[in-house]
Amino acid sequence: MIACWPVRNASRTLFCTAPWLLLATLLTGCDLDGYPEDLRYPPRTDVLVVDKPKVDAPREQGFERPGEFPKVILAGLPEKEKEQLTIDPANLKDDQRNVLEDELTKRFGTPAAPRADIGDAALVAQLKLDDDTLRRGSTVYRQQCLHCHGLSGDGRGATAPWVNPHPRDYRQGVFKFTSSSQDEGRRKPRKEDLLRTLREGIEGTSMPSFRLLPEDDLEALASYVIHLSMRGEIEFQVIRALVKGEESNVPETISAYLELIRGNWQGAQTSLIKPPTYPGDTLKTEEERDKYLRESIARGLGLFARAQAEGNLKSAGCLGCHSDFGRQSAYKYDAWGTIVKPADLTTGVYRGGRRPVDLYWRIHSGINGVTMPASSSSLTPEEVWDVVNFLQVLPYPKMREKYGIKLEQPPK
Repeated sequence: MIACWPVRNASRTLFCTAPWLLLATLLTGCDLDGYPEDLRYPPRTDVLVVDKPKVDAPREQGFERPGEFPKVILAGLPEKEKEQLTIDPANLKDDQRNVLEDELTKRFGTPAAPRADIGDAALVAQLKLDDDTLRRGSTVYRQQCLHCHGLSGDGRGATAPWVNPHPRDYRQGVFKFTSSSQDEGRRKPRKEDLLRTLREGIEGTSMPSFRLLPEDDLEALASYVIHLSMRGEIEFQVIRALVKGEESNVPETISAYLELIRGNWQGAQTSLIKPPTYPGDTLKTEEERDKYLRESIARGLGLFARAQAEGNLKSAGCLGCHSDFGRQSAYKYDAWGTIVKPADLTTGVYRGGRRPVDLYWRIHSGINGVTMPASSSSLTPEEVWDVVNFLQVLPYPKMREKYGIKLEQPPK
């Protein structure tokens, strides 16, 4: 250990602190040289969660204590049920594992020299997955993201066990907050969704805003996240198919899944959910707008708080997860096998963004990876706006009082 007696001048201060600064630089990996050229992405050894449990997580289970993640995947489930919902990469044959690692390196490169040989030059250009951009993104990722999201994007960096919610694991190709309208299971984010997350951070989590980074760095970082996600999802799907005996030829299986994944990313970039004009914007007078808002908020409360449809009155089904407006939500399992809790919407913390359009997107198409379903098939666009208006009032007692909302009274 380096010990220093109290110092009286700058030179002695530098002598004492310089070794610590050097050590901190080496440990955090913030030097400018990038990754070692011989470093490879590690093969996946942790279990694959291939389905969400159909039951709630035991309330007594709660969240794991700091430092226990990722040892607690599907915590609280009997071992037999865990086995039915997971696949162990250890069951891969040695020759299959070796071919898979070689093929992934050929197509996606290494941390120091990432690439995206995905067979679609137009998509590479659209998402900026060229070698130069990915190399820049890899450097920024190492400096800013590695300690949480891990080398391969597994969400298991050095700090991950100590924060909750845990950093996102990109390897299943699942992103929660999207503005694209594809079907659940296929839906990828638009690149702009990733950039919004980088610029704004995620409220209520350890994901900060990186708005102060140069725009070119943000673009490169978003491209690199897409690169990690594509690589990880290919690995995930191929391991799943090989272990289950659905496929045996690794290169052919990679090509088949890559075509699907590539199509999903391509489709997302052109499937922006476009809400119709906000009804209140078409009204000319303040009195008309206030009348609309009052009636809309009341309708939104009914849609939210009605447990089921009653005659001509619809239910948005929200209370199925957000019990007592989220104040008594049950614990759930997500697509990553971790325990989560549907948001307490009375707090006004919206991880996917608090703009009206952000709320519209979440209600319209749901949230990937969790139990939040899409409402676009059951609610009209105007009804989605009603729920949005209600959610914007819900966290604020004085606004609830102004619009006559009492959370304990049954909806009309």
